[in-house]
Amino acid sequence: MTRVRRMTLQLTPLLDLLLIVIFAQYMEVRIVAKQESDRVAHERESTAVENRELRRQVDEWESQQRSVDREQHQIREQFGEVVRELFRIPEATLNKIVQPRSKNEAGGLSPAEIAELKARFQQLATSNGDQVVDHLLTFQEMRKQFDVWEFYLNEDGSLQILIGPDRQQIKTKEIESPEAFVDVVLQLRNRFPPTKNSVLILCSYGDCQLSHRLSLTRGLPAISSRLRQDGQGTQNFEYALFGYRPQPQFRPAAAGKK
Repeated sequence: MTRVRRMTLQLTPLLDLLLIVIFAQYMEVRIVAKQESDRVAHERESTAVENRELRRQVDEWESQQRSVDREQHQIREQFGEVVRELFRIPEATLNKIVQPRSKNEAGGLSPAEIAELKARFQQLATSNGDQVVDHLLTFQEMRKQFDVWEFYLNEDGSLQILIGPDRQQIKTKEIESPEAFVDVVLQLRNRFPPTKNSVLILCSYGDCQLSHRLSLTRGLPAISSRLRQDGQGTQNFEYALFGYRPQPQFRPAAAGKK
């Protein structure tokens, strides 16, 4: 007679084994997560240390650059003071130099032009060294008869602008990026349409941060490209960087113009 053997499966030990495996996997995941968290924290700390070191280097560079700027400014101002003496011309001598235009000839100067020229000589004779040098630089840049816009980058990153035939002075908000600078120029173009095909932007800056200065210098070359993209490329924008000035040295409107 054949006997049938019954196999009895014990579930409790298997359940215990399953719980052990799940717990082991849970612990492994926690260990991996902790290691990843430690790695991220270490990278963040390393990045923070690097950023602080870069900030220190930038601050040091800016301090050194400001010292160099001030030295160069003193030299430039001394040169301007010497040149300024050249404009101290007695009125009698000036009257001999400038000849009024007669009714029958096209040459010479009109009374209004003579008055404007005398006023310019008088202004230069009483200007400081910076203003004299800026005038010489401006004259060099204006030989092609551009519309001239004057930009000064303040310490707080804002722009002071002298623009338009009436030499209107405008102040903007902080310029935080090259794109923001380009937007300011486009807004000015719409508000004060240039009267010539070319516009010359004369730029100088004070004790501003490097980031603000880069917003200016990197934004300048992008103006013409942006205008072409917008389909408004009818004017050609050029620029000249005069460098560091302790304060804006804006030239007022010439005499005889309103």
